[in-house]
Amino acid sequence: MQEIFYEESVDTHNKTAAKRKYTAYKVVSIVAAVLGVFAIFMILGFPVYKEEGIKAVVAAIVVWAVTAAIMFFFAVFTGRRKHSFFLSYDYTFVTGDLRISKVFNNRRRKHLYNIPVDRIIQIGRVGSDTYQKTKKTPETKEDILTPNDEADDDKEFFYIYAQTNVGKRILVLECRLQLIATIIRFMNKRGILEPEFNKQAPPAGSAH
Repeated sequence: MQEIFYEESVDTHNKTAAKRKYTAYKVVSIVAAVLGVFAIFMILGFPVYKEEGIKAVVAAIVVWAVTAAIMFFFAVFTGRRKHSFFLSYDYTFVTGDLRISKVFNNRRRKHLYNIPVDRIIQIGRVGSDTYQKTKKTPETKEDILTPNDEADDDKEFFYIYAQTNVGKRILVLECRLQLIATIIRFMNKRGILEPEFNKQAPPAGSAH
């Protein structure tokens, strides 16, 4: 069979809002780290004040130690979280496999799925009757693989229902019809598309 390669990426649409969130979390991270360091200095300074009494000093040290721990936790959490607002996803189809990766702030890439075509159960449009029924299947979970609530002008929200290495998943993609057509063309298999796929597309809605 002919070698097939097709790749698409989807980026965060509202970059202004994402930048505001990034800046806010960065500021919180820095402030929390400074407060954590301040709490450590307070702990180191307490033994000097012997006239306060042992119990009072120990109690104060415990309070400042807990404060330091909380501040450092927030510093680390918000420091990592700030990168999650500039998200993008890469969808790559290489003969026989759909590979999906998540990219944080155009820096760090995390591979999420590698789906061989023989594990794909169904493909359709988000919002269709079949999609709604599939979501209600008890053993099935949904994974939104786009950072956007509305699809770009030249793209749609499609779902790929597949057996993954973590169980059955509904994988929601924001992509062009060409990616779906490429997968279908390679599979050359009936019954993969939902029954209403070739009918009028459902009204545009949120992927989240």
